[in-house]
Amino acid sequence: MINKKLVLATLLAFSLTTTLFSTTIVHAEETQVPNTNNQLDEEPTNPDEDSEKPSITLVTDKWTGENDIVFNVQKKGTDVNVTEIYVYENDSSLGGIRVEPEINPDENGNDTITFKNNALKNIKTLLFSNDSLDWSKINKIEFIFAFSKNTEYVSSKTIYVPVEISKTPAPVETEKPKTTETVIKETKATTKNTQSKAVKTGDNTNITLYTSLLIISVIVVSGTVVLRKKKS
Repeated sequence: MINKKLVLATLLAFSLTTTLFSTTIVHAEETQVPNTNNQLDEEPTNPDEDSEKPSITLVTDKWTGENDIVFNVQKKGTDVNVTEIYVYENDSSLGGIRVEPEINPDENGNDTITFKNNALKNIKTLLFSNDSLDWSKINKIEFIFAFSKNTEYVSSKTIYVPVEISKTPAPVETEKPKTTETVIKETKATTKNTQSKAVKTGDNTNITLYTSLLIISVIVVSGTVVLRKKKS
């Protein structure tokens, strides 16, 4: 009888221990369940927002010293400016350079920004220094663009253009605008001289005086001869 009571007491104690252990595990699992209410309350991202932002795309893969560097700009109602340009040697910035690009807008209000090959080759020194620039040592160019709207900053974009040049390109002389020479034609009024058609020799001596002296001399000589004949 004692053994039966001992067995029942043991079974009851084991049952109670198992129940308590199960309750503890269930409670622990419930506390580890993440609260998903925050995720549901978050507003989903709008994929169309990126399409409304201005963007710029590099058209040319690299600069070899024989081609222009061209960018296509989606302005989205903003204004774009090239703020800074840096050159790199072995991925280390040497300094800035200054190149004026050509900007050609299209009918949609977007721009094509072109850095002419000759303009790049004509750069001999770095900006704000007298350090010479050897393009054969440059491995990339950094272009920094800024977008603004109503003079207020909107965003910026940095694009790196690889450079692969075997030797320093020779500078190219830019064509100078031709100056137009105005030729003034002077019209001279010509008068007809009906009194004399003699050929002009360039001698402006007064012939009338000498002709008169010649006639007087002839008369004097003739008179002298006549008088001598009468006396003889």
